[in-house]
Amino acid sequence: MKKNSIIKKTLVIILSLTTVACFSSCGGGSSSTQSETFTIGSSAQIDTLNPLASYEQTGAEIFSLIYDPLVRLDENQEASPGLADSWEVSDDNLTWTFHLNEKATWHDGEPVTASDVKYTYDMMLKTKLGYMYESYLEGIDKVTAKDDHTVVITTKEPKANMLMNTTPILPEHIWSKISEKDLEDYTNDKAIGSGPYKFVAQSDDGAIKLELNSDYYRDKGNVKYFVFTQYKNTDSLAQALKTGEIDAAVNLSATQYSQLQKDKNVKVISGEVLGFMQVGINCSTDSKSKGNKLLLDKNVRQAIEYAIDKQNIIDIAYGGQAQEGTTLINPSNYYHYEPTAAEKRSYNIAKAKEVLEAAGYKDTDGDGIREDSNGNKLSFNFINISDNTDEVKTGQLIASTCKDAGIEITQKTMDSGALQDKINSADFDMFMWGWGADLDPTTILGLLTTDQIGGNNEPHWSNTTYDSLYAKQQTIMDSEKRKEVVCEAQKLAYDNCPYIILLYDNNIQGFRSDKWQGLTPIPKDGTYFFNATICNYLNVKAVS
Repeated sequence: MKKNSIIKKTLVIILSLTTVACFSSCGGGSSSTQSETFTIGSSAQIDTLNPLASYEQTGAEIFSLIYDPLVRLDENQEASPGLADSWEVSDDNLTWTFHLNEKATWHDGEPVTASDVKYTYDMMLKTKLGYMYESYLEGIDKVTAKDDHTVVITTKEPKANMLMNTTPILPEHIWSKISEKDLEDYTNDKAIGSGPYKFVAQSDDGAIKLELNSDYYRDKGNVKYFVFTQYKNTDSLAQALKTGEIDAAVNLSATQYSQLQKDKNVKVISGEVLGFMQVGINCSTDSKSKGNKLLLDKNVRQAIEYAIDKQNIIDIAYGGQAQEGTTLINPSNYYHYEPTAAEKRSYNIAKAKEVLEAAGYKDTDGDGIREDSNGNKLSFNFINISDNTDEVKTGQLIASTCKDAGIEITQKTMDSGALQDKINSADFDMFMWGWGADLDPTTILGLLTTDQIGGNNEPHWSNTTYDSLYAKQQTIMDSEKRKEVVCEAQKLAYDNCPYIILLYDNNIQGFRSDKWQGLTPIPKDGTYFFNATICNYLNVKAVS
């Protein structure tokens, strides 16, 4: 899923105080309503209320409160009951049986049944919709509603991530009335789920209000209303937190982190989140691609990485709130592959020059830009999202250091929608963006598979060995053996360099600790929100 700080299909809107007030009486954080309404501010907003069409972390977060999956992750990020109270798998790991809670109901009062689960999975498998969840459905052969409260899922091969599946179960009695061709465009503006919070409304400015589901069949939250609202920039977001206009904020910048640390009424953390910021490089071999063909040489791609000073980017553009990036999976994740000293491409201009020289790229005309044997110059366009100052600054820094290696980088800026169009049509040389990830490695590894070209495979890179490793790791139930294959896939992607993983950036979040309690980082070095669980939403409560 796309990170909120670098929104896909973004809508940048300033929310007025009156909009927030109409949702939360006197505004989130007001002393008269602090036990009633908890307002979360962000520099991003939900892209759509339709789980079948959303790409964004904000969407996934809100959906996790409205809809229940079969299985949820607990505060230890381990499988725990969702719609299913219990489950078992056959000895051959091909048949999973889930026993649904018999008291679960939809927000409109209709009972949740096994038919709803079957409908959701069958529909997503058939239409290929539900972009954020598709990797969790891969390998499913058949879904059977054995009775009203028993679901049987059979798979073609063992499915290692079955209990990591966060796919929201949708009500069949609503969604089945929508024609297949209209599913992706369905607005879902009266979203009905079975989760711990009910959708109330979305304001004209995009703010989302949720209400406690008093009929929820599991432990209920302490807060009656959650409001998710957006601010144009992180400065106004931080100010809203300081004044108590909102109760919590996510996606703050490093500048606000240091400022908010001094506020006695605010608890602020810089926590690890799964995902990364990357430079995507056009690796398309399609004749319609408009990318510079010199980038098809992995020597050039590797030399560019050698010429990028990642730590300097972190220090200057990200205020030190990130780690240097290497491979597709974060260092804190069990499945991370860390390149050896010989493999790792750290900042080294001399090495970048050496790689290019050995590959035959020389500056024969003395203009400072290297060329191939036919005189084609190592000159590339680099697209950054215009309203993201961190990315724009990063682009400038990359252009500066690449120049020292004889590589010309011309920076271009545009909005995220225009960039997405460029990526889809392979009309780019390089770009910067970011991905959020899941605990399970399948989703993030799937970004670079051949069948995702034109979809999530932004570099348009194809490697049959990588595709095979991706498919294989999903079938290995032994975590240590699975890790070996996952690491092999990461190593292969790192060597071929379709993505240059710049950094693993932290998500800076804060809340009004003078008014609220019960929020803890998940995991211990993680965040309050966007951590693959809903625990903090259920645990937060007003200070006595």
